[in-house]
Amino acid sequence: MTTDTPIEAYLKTSESKGVEILLWLLRQRTKENMLSVTLDEVAAENGVTKVTVNRVFQKLYKTGFLQKVRNGQYLLMKV
Repeated sequence: MTTDTPIEAYLKTSESKGVEILLWLLRQRTKENMLSVTLDEVAAENGVTKVTVNRVFQKLYKTGFLQKVRNGQYLLMKV
């Protein structure tokens, strides 16, 4: 288990699962800002449903923060 940075701890006070998922994604990325995860893995790791993860991913796509490369591979943009 990792210790949250002060900014992560602050953001989590929003009680938003979307923020928690985003922070988790940021911790999982490679140096190239790539992610190799499935929606099921994200859901299991964050204690939420796949529907919740899909909703968060859709918002990240619309804001240009996340780009799907192919199934199970994503690129974090604007990081």
